[in-house]
Amino acid sequence: MQKLWLLSLIICCLSGIWNPSHSQADYVWAFYTDQFDSANDFYDNRAIVSKGRKKGFIDTTGQVIVALNYHVIDAYTEDLATGGFIDWQKMTSKSGYINRAGRFVIQPIYDVTSPFQEGLACVKLDTLWGFINSTGDWVLPPQFQSANVFRKGMAAVKLGDFWGIIKADGIYHIPLEYEYLLNYSEDLACAKKNGLWGFIDKQGNAKIPFRYKSASSFREGLAKVEIDGKFGFIDHSGNVVIDPKFDLAFDFDQGYAAVRQGSLWGYIDKKGNWLLEAQYQEAYNFSEGLGRVKINGKYGFIRYDGSYAIEPVFDRANDFHCELAGAKLGQTKGFIRYVPPIEKELVIDKKQAKPEELTKRNIREGTTILLPDTEFSIKVYDHKKIDGDIISLAYNGSWILREHELSAEREARWLQFDPNMDKNYLLLHAKNLGREPPNTVAILVESANQRIEVILNADLYQCDIIYFKLAEPKN
Repeated sequence: MQKLWLLSLIICCLSGIWNPSHSQADYVWAFYTDQFDSANDFYDNRAIVSKGRKKGFIDTTGQVIVALNYHVIDAYTEDLATGGFIDWQKMTSKSGYINRAGRFVIQPIYDVTSPFQEGLACVKLDTLWGFINSTGDWVLPPQFQSANVFRKGMAAVKLGDFWGIIKADGIYHIPLEYEYLLNYSEDLACAKKNGLWGFIDKQGNAKIPFRYKSASSFREGLAKVEIDGKFGFIDHSGNVVIDPKFDLAFDFDQGYAAVRQGSLWGYIDKKGNWLLEAQYQEAYNFSEGLGRVKINGKYGFIRYDGSYAIEPVFDRANDFHCELAGAKLGQTKGFIRYVPPIEKELVIDKKQAKPEELTKRNIREGTTILLPDTEFSIKVYDHKKIDGDIISLAYNGSWILREHELSAEREARWLQFDPNMDKNYLLLHAKNLGREPPNTVAILVESANQRIEVILNADLYQCDIIYFKLAEPKN
């Protein structure tokens, strides 16, 4: 018996699902990063890693896809990323832009670079900032003391002592008259004048008076403002929606915001009501349905109802991005993946069941296909890249594919339209996320002379779906 237990322990450790702190695993180690000194969060399925003074990129399997050749590096936007080098003796740096393969397409000649946005990037050369395009040509030559990236065709810039907003042709949309200015967000720009913050509209009019000690841009209809050392939220008209009573606060994201009252953190909704009362040493906004919190010196992840999706066992943890979160547990460090509890899934055969009766996961809005005939076929295969996606498919309550690993080979099924059902449907349930999340499936629907390809996406939180309707007969 002892040997059997030891064998089971070894198997669990090798498979990455053994968590010594609790009996039921709610996460797995996707991969480890012990070979690196640090690793950033994932963005666009890539994460920056460093070892010593060198930096590069890994993919969501932990494989190095851009060699650690750079001292300066930033996340990819619009297929380009900052890459550069530091002269450690002079303590100066030069950077340019690399492509997805890690090769320079814009040479490292700039002192500072920013991400590309809307085809332009603001870069600093010597003491001034200007804007270049994706081939490295100057669109607006260096002339500004500071600059932000473009957003919806406009960018905040500083010339001399004051800030204004320019269009892509360099013409000023808002004149240089502010001590600081952020880009427009939800048609209002956060601005500082005479030491106080307010908001201006697209015509440059003061829509919300300059009366706040600090403020942030609007997000999800609300903006964070500071009054007498406390933080609250206002709406687009400047009305106080949530009284300034918090010592710290994050902007709203996905309907909720993490706030600190006294020494403890909690979560509020957009009316200022507590979603989860202040009880955590640290709390961060929900990301991919999970909120990172610290309690009793350890980090874990909670659901919206406050229950733990992942128990607080980590010495260090980051938010989930691309279905992965950086974490450190004792001497082990790497990226973890959330594994929803089995009892949360009601995946059973139940003919003519509604989609929500088969799973407790959220279900996307989905796609509707009009069928010219009651008999049709589907062909199922992996979309673009074969990366180990495993899926199940339910048609009108019956699972016609179970834990099927997708490949380039097309798995075919013949189906019959059921006129007795309110909605005929094909539900996609993801068993895993493959090596490159999310789980992406191509489904070819063929009926009579009709062929329609639909691409479905699912993850561990939500399913995708196709609805079928019979086309009206032609007269």
